[in-house]
Amino acid sequence: MYQDPKRVRTRYGSINLDEYEARLIDALSDYTGIERASLLRQLVLKEALETLGLSDLDTPSVARSAG
Repeated sequence: MYQDPKRVRTRYGSINLDEYEARLIDALSDYTGIERASLLRQLVLKEALETLGLSDLDTPSVARSAG
């Protein structure tokens, strides 16, 4: 079904947010129209790439709308 089975997403972890953080993510999700899980995935991957100094690479799974 998938060309690359390593691209199948599975639950990796979870995060705990306080009410203010959750409201911020919900507001950003409402504003962008991106599902909350997808938005969080994009934000985490974008931050990871920036931390590694790889933010200039064109990564198709991390949408530019996350930045």
